Order: sequence, then structure tokens, then C-alpha cells
Amino acid sequence: MEMIPSFSFLDGKKSHPEKLLKDHLEGVWHKAEEIAMYHGYDELIESLKNICVTHDLAKAHERFQKHLVQKGIKYAHAEPSSIITFMMSKDVFQAELVRRHHSYLEDFEQIAVFWRELDYTDAIKQVSEFAGKEESFYIDEKQWHSSLRILRQIEADETNFDSLWLRLRLLYSILITADRLDSIGVDDINFENIQYDEEKFERYIETLPKDELASWRTEIRTETIENVDKIEGPGVYTISLPTGAGKTLIGLQSAMKLASKFSLKTIVYVLPFISIVDQNTDVAKNVCDKVQEDHHLVSMERETEDLTTLERFIISFRYFKDPLIVTTLAKFWEVLYSPAANDSMSLHRLKDAVVILDEPQSIPAKYWQGFGQTLKFLSEKLGTYFILMTATQPMIAKGEELAPKVSFPRNRHEYNVSNEKITLDDMKVIIDENASYHNRSSLVILNTRKEALKSYVLLRNILGENLFFLSAWVIPEERMKRIKKLKELEKLGRRRNLVSTQVIEAGVDLDFDYVFRDMAPFDSIVQAAGRCNRRMMNEVGRIDIAEIVREDKSGRSYASYVYDDISLDVTKEILMQRKRFFETDVQEMLSKYYDQLGKKKYQEGPWYNICEGQWSKFNSLIADVSYEETVLVDIDGTVSEQLYKLESMENTLENLDAKRNVWKRIQKYAITVPKGEMQAWEDGINDVILDKEKKLEFKGNGIWLISKSGIGEIYSTEVGFVPFSMKEEIFGDLYG
Repeated sequence: MEMIPSFSFLDGKKSHPEKLLKDHLEGVWHKAEEIAMYHGYDELIESLKNICVTHDLAKAHERFQKHLVQKGIKYAHAEPSSIITFMMSKDVFQAELVRRHHSYLEDFEQIAVFWRELDYTDAIKQVSEFAGKEESFYIDEKQWHSSLRILRQIEADETNFDSLWLRLRLLYSILITADRLDSIGVDDINFENIQYDEEKFERYIETLPKDELASWRTEIRTETIENVDKIEGPGVYTISLPTGAGKTLIGLQSAMKLASKFSLKTIVYVLPFISIVDQNTDVAKNVCDKVQEDHHLVSMERETEDLTTLERFIISFRYFKDPLIVTTLAKFWEVLYSPAANDSMSLHRLKDAVVILDEPQSIPAKYWQGFGQTLKFLSEKLGTYFILMTATQPMIAKGEELAPKVSFPRNRHEYNVSNEKITLDDMKVIIDENASYHNRSSLVILNTRKEALKSYVLLRNILGENLFFLSAWVIPEERMKRIKKLKELEKLGRRRNLVSTQVIEAGVDLDFDYVFRDMAPFDSIVQAAGRCNRRMMNEVGRIDIAEIVREDKSGRSYASYVYDDISLDVTKEILMQRKRFFETDVQEMLSKYYDQLGKKKYQEGPWYNICEGQWSKFNSLIADVSYEETVLVDIDGTVSEQLYKLESMENTLENLDAKRNVWKRIQKYAITVPKGEMQAWEDGINDVILDKEKKLEFKGNGIWLISKSGIGEIYSTEVGFVPFSMKEEIFGDLYG
């Protein structure tokens, strides 16, 4: 291993209470080197070394040394450290990564303004306070300004913003990962290679239940894998197959085949919802020895003290460590685009990787074009193989199709469209006629949480047998239990009914005889239909589609609260042409739908920000919930117990990962609710109730706690959070 430069002012100085600063700088560099060498980032080695060995030099300042023993003393070390980075490298962007290694990347213009306005004399003074004036890294003022000329050259040629951004993000990704690893005491990462065992796949498939579609699925899988064998290099590929064709296994085998053929480092399986990460992880573990399940609710199988330091790091920072990672689309989006330091950590893992994007149409249509450009760019620059896998392939990127052109052996369901707007009461009549009368298992999908609650109350009497409710207002722990229970009832062949928001649509492996879908973009409607007669247990399933509107003066469509006008308008145009159609008609209709959307020429989102040098601007995939607050539901005492543990921990770096792990446990009991809804409950309870135990407590920082005494009033074990304005409607009808 290469030694780092020697700095005389480091003697005896510490970076952390129990670690010498010199050891930390060496440790970060050696971990960064391990990461870079494993992934083949040879061209980044020299820059990485300079960044790593200088990123914390200003911790040698007396104020920071006092801060380590006296927490009230503050000293911001990143900026003065970055000045040394700049003087040693003459590279303003290396310096910028050091300056921002505890925060986020700024826009190109912000970077240029900061470094141009930083006075040379002031900069030298900042450094000399802890480094003295004799070090060899000092440069004169002429060299200082000469090294900043690159900014003007880049401004004159804005076409290279994307390549510059990628280089910076990769350096940032490796630096942040190495820094965090060393800070918590990880010695080595020890990446493992992907092991593809074709016989293991076949043995697992033999254990699956056999039905009349088994041979059909085998033919599709065989032909798809044959096409995978013909792939010659990185790019964007598609697997377009109807629901029930076995896409999960086909996608996994395709990825592992590619990894084996081209000696790739990583497989990342990306899914739209947490609820299906669990189910797909279970499948992946049957065909691959090392699988990492990644989402913010991942619980630790062992107690924290039994975990290795590396395991705690992976869970705390959600780092993509194992050869096969199953994660959420929201997390993958952050890895790609978020300027935040910690969000960037896994980006370097995408080099020489296969990324399976399952149900990519869940990305808002306005981002499709830019996302497709990103995939093409990364496949060219990093050698990444992208596989877009869905029954409703959106026009994200022009990719080579790997699956044979097939349709289901026969029509599984028919669609029936009402071109008239209806109310919730009208919906009740439709469902009564088509579901309860025929004793069918039913799925009713609504667009908003309040609409779903109102519908549940209306339908409870006619769909009473094994009726379940799902929405984002039901705590995650309970949502997963309900999906599991529905699967058990299905295996037993018993009738089951579900009223839900869109959380149930893409990828959830459930089957119903009848589906009602409130108006939505056409691809969402098709995804909902994928839950209807999925396993071909009936002759033909039925899907009813109608646009539900509010009964007040506004008459506003519930769909308009969650979907954009363009997607809805194009959908209505498509549906106006056919009031009744079958599954075999869907592909043609989808093509028309995507063609119409493509003509709208969306050019929004993070890719276009990157190409304009606006690197700090981030378009989250999660809807703007700035008006929503976190609500913790202490349904079984777990939240109170964990909060007490959290509040009793000292606010130290050593406790950082432990705090994160406690918070992960709490998140299983967390929902988000508009601030106004919580305020209404607080005002209502304070007006009429004086309890020994508060039913609702504001904990600060946008966090509320519903205590055990608030269960059955503010939170229902049946339907989740209950808005104050609906409490009589909900509890009167449910329990009255």
C-alpha cells in the first residue's frame, strides 16, 4: 500500500476520541483504494488519494481538538481542509468535494462563486492557524488564481456538465463511503463476487407449485435466457411480459447469466414498493447465496451487539455491499441523483453491474425521457447493463427486447369502462352488483386515503367476509401482515376482499376475481388488472373502471389529486374509444397511450438539472410531503420502549449507528399525515379530554406520538389513522 504524505502538524492530533488523525487519513485512503481497485476505477486513484489524505486535515486545529473532549466547542473543519486540497492538487473540484463531504454537492455556479470570492490571504490565514507556515503545500497567489481558470473554461463549454458531474459523484461516493467506514471502525470491506448456479435455479423452479401455465412459463424463460446469451455488451434491455409469466425469476436468471458471462461485480434489483421487496428477496435467496434486502424498514435479525461493525454500517447507511441487492426505486433514485453525501455512497457500485428495474412505469411520466438518458449515459460510461422489466413497458429508453413476443394463453379478464362520472354511492351499487352478488373475491383500488376510508365504510356490509383495508395510513408492520394473510386465504381458496389505495398495484402477487379501479393513468389501470384472475382460476375476471368525483359543490375527481392532467387526459381519450375490451387488446392500447404521452415531450427532472450544472437540485420520487408530519403509532408498546432508549442515548458519534438502528425499529410503526389533520386532533382532544396518559403528544421536529390510549380513536386497528373530521363516520359505522 502507498503511504500518504507526511504532515508535521498531525503529531498527536486526533480525528475521533479514540483515533489519531494520521491513522484516520491513512485508513480512509486505504479503504478508498480498496473500493476503487475492486471496481476498476484506475483513473480515479490519484485524485482519490489527494482527497482522502486531506479531507480532515483541519481537525488538527486546536478548537477541534478541544471539541472532542468538550462538546460545546464547535469548529467547522471541512472548508479549511479543502483549501489544502486545492493547494496540493490545483484542482478546484477535488477541493469542493472535501469542502462538502459532510453535506451535499452544490451547483456549478455556486461552486464557482465560492472559490472566486474566497480571498487568498484569508484562505492562507485559515490554514496557518493549525498547519503553521512552513509546509510545502503552500502556493503563491498567482498559482492560486491560475488554478481557478478551469471554471471559466467550463462556463464557456457547458456541454460537459454531465461528464464532470459523474466524475465528481463517483469520487464523492468513494470518499464518503471510505470516510464513514473508517469512522466507525471497519477494517476491510471484502467484496464478494456473484456466483451463478444454473442447477440451483432449476432445483428451485421444481419446488414451485405446478399449474397449467408451468410449461408456458418454462418456454418463455428458456427463450429469454437464449436471447440473454446473445448480448455482446452494456446497454439498455427490456423484458416485456404479461403478469403471471414469471418475470421475477426470468429477471434474476438473466442478470446472473450476464454477471457470469462478463464478470460483473453487482446485481441491483429495483422494485417500486417496500411491500414487494420482501417477497422478491425471498425468491432471490433461493437462487443466490448472498442477497442484501435494502429498504428503510429492514430489521436486524440479531441484536445490535451481535452484529459486526461492517453489518451495522450496511444497515445504518444502506450501503450496497452484497453481490445481489434488492432495493426500492426511491432509494435507487437517490443513489443516482441525490446531491446529499450519504445518499451518494452506493453510486460506485453501479460500475460493471446489472440493474433490474421492475415496474419502471411507476416513475412519473414527466421524468421518463431524462431517466432514459441517464441509463444510456451510465451504460456507456460505467459499463452498466439495465433491464427494464414490466407488463406495461413505458417509453423510457429504446432497449433491445429479450423476451419473446407472447400474450397470455387466453383472456384472463375483461375491462368495462363507465364514461360517466360517478359518486362513491354509485360505486357501491356497481360493486354490489358485480362482486357481492356473485360472491367473488374483490379488490377495490381508490386514489386518495380519505376516498379509500369512505369507500371501506360504504362497502363493509356488502363485502364483510374477510375484508381488509390498506393505505399509507396503516402502519408498515400491519400492511405486510395483511398482504401475507390475503395470500394465505388465497391458497386456501377462500373468498377475500380488499379496499386499498395504489399501494397494492405493481408487483404484489395477489389474485382476485373482480377488480374495481377509480380513474387513473392507463398503465396504472393495467397494473391493477394484473391482480384480476392472475392465475387463471376462473373463466374470465372482470375489471370495472369509473371516474369517482366528490359529492360537494366542487365535483372534483379524486384522480386529479394524485395524477397529472396530461396522463389522465390521454387515458380518457384511449378509453373513450372502447367501453369494453379484453386483455388481448391491452398491448395495442398501451402503445397508443405511450405514443401520445411521448408527443407531449416531457423534459423535466434531475437529468436535465445535471446537464445544466444544477447539481444540488433534486427531484425526489416521493411526493412532496413538506406539509405532512411523522406519526408514530404505539400499538403494542414498542414505540414507547424504543423512544425511551433513543432519548436516553447521548448525542455522540459513537452512538450514531445505534440511534439509526433504533429509529429503524420505530419506522415500522410510522406513517405520515398532513399537519392540519394532526392539529385538528390536538385541538379536539384538548377541548374535551383530560387523560392521565395523553392520547396524542407532539414530540417536536414534526413528530407526533399516538399512545396506546389513542388506539381505537385516533388510530383504528382496522383502517389505520382516522382524520378528526371522519371519526364519527368511521367509528359510528364500523363499531356503532
